[in-house]
Amino acid sequence: MSEHAENKVELYLLAGLATAPLFMEDLRLALERRLRYAALPGQAGAVGGAEIRSCLLYPYGDWSRNVLAQLWEIRADMRRREGKLDRSIGGGRTLAEIRRERGKADIAGTVGTTVLVGHSGGGIAAVHAAATLMASGASASCFAVKIGSPRCRIPERLKHRVLSIHAEGRWKGDSFRRSPDIVSRIGSYGGWGINRSLPVWRKDKHAPASWIGVPIVGKHPDYFRNRPPYFNADGKSNLDLIVEAIAAWLSALK
Repeated sequence: MSEHAENKVELYLLAGLATAPLFMEDLRLALERRLRYAALPGQAGAVGGAEIRSCLLYPYGDWSRNVLAQLWEIRADMRRREGKLDRSIGGGRTLAEIRRERGKADIAGTVGTTVLVGHSGGGIAAVHAAATLMASGASASCFAVKIGSPRCRIPERLKHRVLSIHAEGRWKGDSFRRSPDIVSRIGSYGGWGINRSLPVWRKDKHAPASWIGVPIVGKHPDYFRNRPPYFNADGKSNLDLIVEAIAAWLSALK
């Protein structure tokens, strides 16, 4: 691994279904600023002296592409099993873009730390791309974050390198309502296991090790809002809460 690659931190933001071109731009800039001063896994120390490169990707296309075609591709990727991730549509496009970005930066060999953050369907592509990068040795330390994403099988070796974030459920009167983000409830982490020689269904068999609810204001499209009325009682915006959750998780993995 070259010295240049060791000090490189890659940050990729993956959009979901029919996304506006700059929908995740505020998150990209905020995460880049925050992670520049964090001690990330795969780095010898704080990354203040390291170069952080970040890029917005659209593994299923943006809002100019046919929505039904995007839905079909996301649905197909949601169902892919661990041994079939090389056929992932969104994952494959993400890997192609990563290779292109590395070519522009003249990076050869293994990169120290790669962080992929996907919203909605982009979270599925992030998981698949991270798994392939790790398996191929193209990234020494690779992590994926799913935000408001459908549930999909997380490869066993990647479970502790994946964080799933969803909008936290809320109390309304005396009753507790489930997450207002319906998309994050689509799909399944379940799978069959064995208990005393009998097959049993385990709803979290393929779940990531870290799975948290964040008390944002709003629903599925609102995770990255940073203007009123998307502030909590402490004056923190939805964007602030998401960035803090990601940074805290990465720092805890040291």
